[in-house]
Amino acid sequence: MRVALLVIATFLGSLLISGELSNSLAIDSNGRYLALGVGSRSCADYVKFSEKKLENLNEEQYEIADKIIEHWVAGFFTGHNFYVLETYDVVGTVTIDQLQERIEKYCRANPNNRVAEAIVAIAHELHANRIKVDPSKGAPQKNPGK
Repeated sequence: MRVALLVIATFLGSLLISGELSNSLAIDSNGRYLALGVGSRSCADYVKFSEKKLENLNEEQYEIADKIIEHWVAGFFTGHNFYVLETYDVVGTVTIDQLQERIEKYCRANPNNRVAEAIVAIAHELHANRIKVDPSKGAPQKNPGK
C-alpha cells in the first residue's frame, strides 16, 4: 500500500510540475509549486548523489536510490506525455542514462534549484522533437486507454 501511495504521489507531483501545464494549474503568481519526492531535492544534493558523496549511503543504497530516481523521472515524463497536447512521447530515443546526465548538467549549473526545475527545463528542451503520434497507429489516438 505504501508503494502504491508513493507511485500515486510521484505521478501527481509530476503532473503539477510539467512546464506545459503551468498556465492551467494552481501554480502561484511567483511560479511556485510543491514538488514531491526526488523533485523536491536540491540540485546540489543531486550532484552529491551522482558523485556518491552523500553521507550514510552504502553501495547498495546508492543502487536503490538510483532506481528510485529513474522511476521518478519516468513517472514525470509519463505524466507529461499524458497531459501535454499532441505529445505521444516527449523523450523519444533519449535514454534514462542520458536524461540523468542532463539532470546532472543542469544541476551543476544551477545548484540552488530543485531537481523538479531541472526536469521541467529538460522537458522544454525535448518538446520540439517530441513524437506526436503513436508510431504503431500512424495517427493520434483520440481516447488513449479506452
